[in-house]
Amino acid sequence: MTIDLYHMELSAPCRSIRMVAATIGVELNLKTTDLMAGEHLTPEYLKINPQHTIPAIVDGDFKLAESRAICTYLINKYAPGHALYPTCPQKRAVVDRFLYFDIGTLYKAIGEYFYPKLIHGKEYDTEKEQKLKEVLGFLETFIGDHDFITGKEPSVADLCIGSSLTMLEVTSYGFPGFPKAEAYYNRVKQLPHWDECHAKGIEGFKQFLASKTAA
Repeated sequence: MTIDLYHMELSAPCRSIRMVAATIGVELNLKTTDLMAGEHLTPEYLKINPQHTIPAIVDGDFKLAESRAICTYLINKYAPGHALYPTCPQKRAVVDRFLYFDIGTLYKAIGEYFYPKLIHGKEYDTEKEQKLKEVLGFLETFIGDHDFITGKEPSVADLCIGSSLTMLEVTSYGFPGFPKAEAYYNRVKQLPHWDECHAKGIEGFKQFLASKTAA
């Protein structure tokens, strides 16, 4: 059975799901949901996700929102035991820890600094930038001498964190003063399926920002 993914190409969390699905060999039926056109507010979509956010999936009679929950669900159901999400309780707990770090700390800091400017045209907040730098410092420390966030092998946490970090690329903010984080991001970009899942969205976001600047 094909799984419907309600997504937008520009959405980094949506692209992380596509990375996971491609890695474990799960087919997704991509259903573009245009937030600018209010397609996430239709009665049909609100039945899928009353929170009216993307991404969301429909897998038969099962509906689920929140990208990291979707990523782990896909692995648990369709590729149990896959190296992306170890079954060892301790190893899995560490992966979960970094999934929570991504949604609650990293992606939050990125969004709070960039989105008011990029979406609403407000000035950048220097306090929010300091918070972002603090969080990138955490990431720098977590990586240490590892290739990936939990060690030598990539996990679902890397696919989600890597997706979040694309915002630093599309805005040209980069990783000033955080060489390990930058090297880590470049390693994640070398993983299979990165270009097919991210290249179009990253370029599309760059074009979106260019159009706003021109306006």
